[in-house]
Amino acid sequence: IQYKISSNPFSNGPVTSKPSSFTLTLVQPANETLSYQASILLSGKTSPHLQVLISTDTDDQVIESKSDGSFSITLNLDEGVNNIKVVAFDSTGDTRETERLVYYSKEKLQ
Repeated sequence: IQYKISSNPFSNGPVTSKPSSFTLTLVQPANETLSYQASILLSGKTSPHLQVLISTDTDDQVIESKSDGSFSITLNLDEGVNNIKVVAFDSTGDTRETERLVYYSKEKLQ
């Protein structure tokens, strides 16, 4: 019995699939933003239809990115420093995260 040895053992495709990669980008707010309003628009972009967790010191919210990967939410700010953490999750459990600091003051500084 003779066996034919393939000259290219990967001719039927790779043994493992290529790891899927995705990004998470926040469009706004910029880091270390000073706001005089009690709420702020947070928007960004990632892969389509991913779960996006937005965490502040006092609240956690989960939204889903749209078919183009964009997402946005209006966040209520606490007076002083607001730490905002944004984490996107893909279907394999891989995550990307980014953070922003937003300062909220009820009174405009002169």
